[in-house]
Amino acid sequence: MTSEQKAERKFLRMTKSQRIQHVILFVSTTMLVITGFMLQADNWLSEFFGSYGETVFTIRSWLHRISGVTIILLCTYHLIYVLTTEEGKSWAKDMLPRPRDAVEAYQNVMFMIGFREDKPKLDRFMYLEKLEYWSVYFGMTIVIISGIMMWTEYLWPRFFLEVAGVFHLGEAVLAALAIIVGHISSVHYNPHVYPMNRTFIDGMISEELVKEEHELWYERELKTLDKNNSGSDGNEKT
Repeated sequence: MTSEQKAERKFLRMTKSQRIQHVILFVSTTMLVITGFMLQADNWLSEFFGSYGETVFTIRSWLHRISGVTIILLCTYHLIYVLTTEEGKSWAKDMLPRPRDAVEAYQNVMFMIGFREDKPKLDRFMYLEKLEYWSVYFGMTIVIISGIMMWTEYLWPRFFLEVAGVFHLGEAVLAALAIIVGHISSVHYNPHVYPMNRTFIDGMISEELVKEEHELWYERELKTLDKNNSGSDGNEKT
């Protein structure tokens, strides 16, 4: 392998299945946020759209429900995916919180404020990525249950519906802030990939970025590559 090839070497970060799930999640969540928050300004928007206001909000209602059903189906599929497929099991295993995450978080904070010279070696998924991933389970559980309750409002007493409405809106606000402030800013506004991280498109991550942000995973991947190359060389010789 030439030095130019090594410089251009990339590593698989997201498989095709994971990228498709990510896109569906992104599109559905974006649609839910837009159509959901429209209700918070329904009077103003109705006046803005004039005679088309009623039609717009009828479409809004259908889009919100279709996106909600899509999210439910996606979450169901993802649970099956991480429980039954080797690819999914590997993803879930690497996402599991470990005591090492707390140590890495402390070391990284010390590094960022100048009290530590070396940046800690981070694995395939760092502590913030794990926190973001598992918070989706928590958030989706709340919005799905509360959303279904409001969709079937004739089955529930008024008090339960009011509680469901508070939880639904509150979690929606948290989710929107997490996506905009947390995910987009940290993943796509990262100086190494700005203006966009293309991993969710082609699934690949550059060797430079792997070494910078996931050094522990990088070292493990190199050992696997060296082992595979040694094995293939041996087969060629025989």
